[in-house]
Amino acid sequence: MVEQGGLELYRVAASRAEIPELQQHYEEFRRQTARHREVLTRLIEQLGGDPNYVSPTARAAQVKAAKLIESALVVDGLAPMEIQASDLENVLLAETKDHADWQLLSQLANQSALDGGVRQAVAAAVQEVEQEEDRHLEWARQTLGQLCLQMVLQGPAPSPERWQMVTSGPVPPIDMLNPSPVLDDLLPLAMEPAWQEAVAARAMRVGA
Repeated sequence: MVEQGGLELYRVAASRAEIPELQQHYEEFRRQTARHREVLTRLIEQLGGDPNYVSPTARAAQVKAAKLIESALVVDGLAPMEIQASDLENVLLAETKDHADWQLLSQLANQSALDGGVRQAVAAAVQEVEQEEDRHLEWARQTLGQLCLQMVLQGPAPSPERWQMVTSGPVPPIDMLNPSPVLDDLLPLAMEPAWQEAVAARAMRVGA
């Protein structure tokens, strides 16, 4: 679900990126993210899981991704460069979570208590993806820093009229400042107990 959210973020960011380098990387990383999702789907199947099962945590991840996408649509009053910086910041947030997930899988693959077949399947998935995830995160971090520095040092600076409007203009209604949650198109929650023993936990228990 985290990879699925990243796919949508890259689509939004690429659709309005005016800097060629940004658009090129968004398109490249989106293709790689689609493949990462396929790798995870295959891993879930190899471990005896159902990729179509929407767990409570998967649905929570979907809602978080929806909120990032929702924030990308709040662009009133932003200059084009600020919109691109906002999109890149969303990508950085998503990739930080994504990278942490793959690091966890890497640590899991090194657990000797796991069944050998489970460790081998997890390790193969990590080997196929981890370097690309490292690159996604580092590129987003460095590029956002460079872009923000350029905006501060080189401009263009926002017009005084915009600052005056923001600081002294009428306060918008609360529903504009804090809109209702985006809950459309959420996948249905699986009608299963909220907690079940994980495949990895079962493998460690059986191995013991």
